[in-house]
Amino acid sequence: MVEREDPPRSGNRLPDFRRSERLPWARPMLDNCMQPEIKAWDYEEGDGDVHTYVWLEHFDYVIVMKRYRDGRRRLITAYWVDYESKRRALLKKYSKRLP
Repeated sequence: MVEREDPPRSGNRLPDFRRSERLPWARPMLDNCMQPEIKAWDYEEGDGDVHTYVWLEHFDYVIVMKRYRDGRRRLITAYWVDYESKRRALLKKYSKRLP
């Protein structure tokens, strides 16, 4: 089930219908990540792991994958960005993306 904590860090898990309705978007986003409407970048996290972000900014939907040294990627999560603070954090990561 696709769910979220409400309030955050409370342990109360509730269904996240907005997240569920966007799951079918993931494959087309990945297939078309070079389109100008989609921001796609690699970012080195604080622990040294490299994550690939694919963000359909206009619709506030982001996919996060772990990038391995051999070039493979594995899905970590995909979610609807519903807070302005999260948008700012994504833009900050985008500005510090790997070349």
